[in-house]
Amino acid sequence: MTIGSFRTYQRTITRPVTADDLATPEAQLAAALGPAIRWQLWFFFPPHEYGFAGLAMPCADLPRRAPADAADTLFTVIDGVAQRLGARDLIIALERRGGPDPGRLDREWMLAASTAADRAAVRLRSVLISHTRGVREHLAPAPTLEIGA
Repeated sequence: MTIGSFRTYQRTITRPVTADDLATPEAQLAAALGPAIRWQLWFFFPPHEYGFAGLAMPCADLPRRAPADAADTLFTVIDGVAQRLGARDLIIALERRGGPDPGRLDREWMLAASTAADRAAVRLRSVLISHTRGVREHLAPAPTLEIGA
């Protein structure tokens, strides 16, 4: 169901999951994540038509508050995958307890990821928040890089 600038994924149907339920990479990741268990940041690089099969990476050892160098740290990971495996798109998921709306700490990580992806020339498609009751998709924030930086 799309409402405003986010999409909520909740498994409330009792029938088996079909291909239509998993039509987008965001829906596939939301189905795999489900409700949050603990804090971690996920990188999901969707497959593309030139042979890249996709990659999902959980990062469970990051602090809840994004450090000042978070964009640099994330850039190292995102650029490494893009350079070695040809990834061109990225979806991040913030898995954490609480509600579906992004708080200040979530927005810090979202901006760091957006900036890092932009530096690595990888398109940040969206941000998923895996919360206590399900998964909500949010639009990716604009990167904070200045032109020519």
